[in-house]
Amino acid sequence: MTTVPGRDPVTAISEAGAIGLVAEIFADIRSVMRIPLITSIWRTLADIEGGLEAAWAVTRPIYETGQPDAALQNLKAQKPFPSLAPLAPGQLESVGVSNDDLPVVRGIVGAYSRSNGMNLIALTALVTDPKGEPATYPIPPPPDRWPELPALLAQSEINAETWGILQQIKHLGATGHDSALATLWRHLAHWPGLLSLIITSYDSSQRDGTLLEARQHVMDLARLEAEAIAHLKPANIDMPTEARQMIERYVGSPANVNRLVALGHGVAEWLSDTD
Repeated sequence: MTTVPGRDPVTAISEAGAIGLVAEIFADIRSVMRIPLITSIWRTLADIEGGLEAAWAVTRPIYETGQPDAALQNLKAQKPFPSLAPLAPGQLESVGVSNDDLPVVRGIVGAYSRSNGMNLIALTALVTDPKGEPATYPIPPPPDRWPELPALLAQSEINAETWGILQQIKHLGATGHDSALATLWRHLAHWPGLLSLIITSYDSSQRDGTLLEARQHVMDLARLEAEAIAHLKPANIDMPTEARQMIERYVGSPANVNRLVALGHGVAEWLSDTD
């Protein structure tokens, strides 16, 4: 997930550091959303007194319908993500991604893309008025079993060269003033060569503005989906003002989660073409 303005996902509470009610909510989020990790919107909401509890209480019923997952599949089917040039045979191995690593890399990218995409739609619905008919998509099957994922590295565990690459990749799909280091890229820091290859592969899309167009396209499609999902939210939403404002910033700018949905799903499709 991308950075939420005013909060630092690098220093937000970690899953391992969560205890008590926060740990219970994190476990419930993973179970209901069928994801192997907690993205930083939920970890930063935990910084707000009552924010995590309230936001999840009003969003959980939306996720339980299965419609955010189904709406995400519909959004993906419209192909709003820039295509990358196909990988050449042996190209991933040349940048340090072995055949054994590839399922794990795909798992990381897939986990963030699923979580970011579903969060984008469900949380947009939470702060959007319903329009049209309620969403009634067929519920998709659950995702395949997730591989065991490596730990998310702290900055102190990342060498200077790799950290420099992360400072470059954070500008993908950004205009400069709105760049922020997404947790997805930090989780892929185990493979710095892959990060460099992603930067190179997106170079033309970055320079010609295609990535900026893609993040806006994703935002527009997500809002249409969210208007139908919004019929499913609770009638009464009691949430701290700061938590609501955080969610509005998270979904309300193409530079935030919309950008990561465009990039993450683009990379996921690119990696899926290596079989």
